[in-house]
Amino acid sequence: MSGRRSPFQRAKNSLVLQERDKKIIALCHDYRFLTQEQIRLLAGFGCRVRAGIRLRKLFDNDYLSRRFLPVFQGSGKILYFPGPRGIEIISEKSGIDPLKIKQKRKRILEISNFYLPHYLLINEFRLAFSLASKNNPEISLKSWSTQKEIPLRLGEKEFYPDAYLVYGYREKLYSLFLEIDRSTETNKRFAGKAGNYLKYGFDGYYRKQFGFQFFRVLIICPSAARLKNLKKLIEQKTNKMFWLALQADISPEKILTRIWQRPAKDSLFSLLED
Repeated sequence: MSGRRSPFQRAKNSLVLQERDKKIIALCHDYRFLTQEQIRLLAGFGCRVRAGIRLRKLFDNDYLSRRFLPVFQGSGKILYFPGPRGIEIISEKSGIDPLKIKQKRKRILEISNFYLPHYLLINEFRLAFSLASKNNPEISLKSWSTQKEIPLRLGEKEFYPDAYLVYGYREKLYSLFLEIDRSTETNKRFAGKAGNYLKYGFDGYYRKQFGFQFFRVLIICPSAARLKNLKKLIEQKTNKMFWLALQADISPEKILTRIWQRPAKDSLFSLLED
């Protein structure tokens, strides 16, 4: 392996598949897209160089595929997702029908570049929450579902959160819907989304669909100005249910701490308190 190669062109690169390789392939299916740094954290690579070499081999042997996250300046970030030969490995690890895995991979291929940052931010939240939970034995992540897997039903109408998770803490269950905000929605559209959640919770639709009575809606904002604006919009409708935080604070070290704002309240809150 010498010389500079195209990041999109596969090369002859011998590989003996190891158990950690299978874990990486399965993780890429579970998360849809993962960056090298995210894979390194999830799979336990201590060295960035070794991680890069291994991922290149998995790509060259069709176990992983690549896309690039476009940027205005500099080199685009590489995103990994399952390759054609990864389907059998994922099925073996998860027990999922290979046809369903192929269909998910096809949907991944069809995602436009515009939405890639959105998916990465969802992953950043999930990764931060998962790593923080591992460091706190009192927390257990019960379930995680993402877009299109969880249509929320309001009678004949459906709407979709970015993710839904349930976790246990000190013998109590908490359920959260996640919304990633990128400042692309108008105030009117956001207010409509907030109204959907209020109706879904207070009119009994949530209890009917999931069996729980209460939930929180977490909103991740790109800037303090945007957070302030959305908080004000929510306060016109309710002082309940919604929790807001800055994207910059979503890390394993901070995600469970008092970084969260709530409507009509001046103090900060932790996800581990009622």
